[in-house]
Amino acid sequence: MKTITELVSRYDMFPEGSRVLCAVSGGADSMCLLHWLHSSAEAMGISVAAAHFEHGIRGEESLRDMRFVEEVCGEMGITLYTGHGSVPEYAAEKALGLEEAARELRYAFLEATARENGFTRIATAHNADDNAETVLFNLARGTGAAGLCGIPPVRGSIVRPLLETTRSEIERYLEENEISHIEDSSNGSQQYSRNKIRLQVMPVLREINPSVAKAILRTGDTLREDNRVLEELAEEFIAGHFNGESVRSKDLAALPDAVEARVIRRLCPQSISAVHTNDIMKLALGTELAYIDVPGARIRRQKGRIFFTDPPVPKNKKKKQSE
Repeated sequence: MKTITELVSRYDMFPEGSRVLCAVSGGADSMCLLHWLHSSAEAMGISVAAAHFEHGIRGEESLRDMRFVEEVCGEMGITLYTGHGSVPEYAAEKALGLEEAARELRYAFLEATARENGFTRIATAHNADDNAETVLFNLARGTGAAGLCGIPPVRGSIVRPLLETTRSEIERYLEENEISHIEDSSNGSQQYSRNKIRLQVMPVLREINPSVAKAILRTGDTLREDNRVLEELAEEFIAGHFNGESVRSKDLAALPDAVEARVIRRLCPQSISAVHTNDIMKLALGTELAYIDVPGARIRRQKGRIFFTDPPVPKNKKKKQSE
């Protein structure tokens, strides 16, 4: 498929000799990816195995999916690694939604399997429509440039060869190559936010622009490049101004807001919200002794500098913020 070949080549996703672990659910996208990788492996000089994670959500249907993947891999002569987990239990333990919990467990399994068995690439079947839905989901929740960039084609050892391929193109590939797949009944449920976007929002957007998924992809590519440049400027500032503990308040405040926010997020020990970022930006404007508490740290302004290394104060010992 042309879109896959071009993307793989552009990002050099599979250098010769790569050992590739393909994430396979049994659905249309992952069966397309598995078939393409298996068919192209010899020409690219790579080896391919498959991995399937059973989430423990849909009972017998989930086990059916695993048996289907086992059967297909057996017929194709592809080594299959399987994993199991209880997403509902993990979600309750970590106070996560089912979608986020499933994602965390699935990636943990894939990364552990790759590490333990010497795979150099993990290939997942995210496609152009998945990317569009992710961007819209992030936009609805409120996000910065990184969230609007969408799904990256490459993240470390994880590669996404189908990211510029639409669902309709995937369905056509399956039909032309007579590749079977299974449907996840939860895909039709509007219990999940992403399903609502796919089933309700995307059809309306396609009426406006039939190629909306690829349009969003192009926008994400542009924003990703803009974000890369801003992140580099933040890195340069930190290299020249951060002494391991603090930066001068006036130097931080003099930065363009987009760069200043990135510097702050990099220097804070844990991920912080936009509200906390803005609070620290305001802190940099003053001169007197003051502080604010953010996850994992107390950010202090003292003697014209902003300190990022103070440990957080236990809740029962917190004092009122000074100004």
